[in-house]
Amino acid sequence: MPNLQVTETPKGYFTLEGELNRNTIAKSAALGILDKNTQNSAKGSVATLDMSGVSHSDTAGLAWLMNFLKYNQSQNVSVELKNIPESLIKLAKISDVDSFLSVQ
Repeated sequence: MPNLQVTETPKGYFTLEGELNRNTIAKSAALGILDKNTQNSAKGSVATLDMSGVSHSDTAGLAWLMNFLKYNQSQNVSVELKNIPESLIKLAKISDVDSFLSVQ
């Protein structure tokens, strides 16, 4: 699944599916929708991002995720990550940002 798709079910629970990499991030309308939906969340709320459907990720995907989390944190919206792909966890550990992603 080369394109990225985001579904929200139930409200505040987002599922990301597809490839999260340099080829898909720039042209993904789904990530724009995800950004908009979390930006519209009430301050102090918690959104969940389920990444179980991410089939491939690279350093661009990690960078996007870091920026997404940082922006939401600045807006006082917490984002809980679920089912982070192993490849993304490895990249986060190599990049020494695994603690920011709450990765053990």
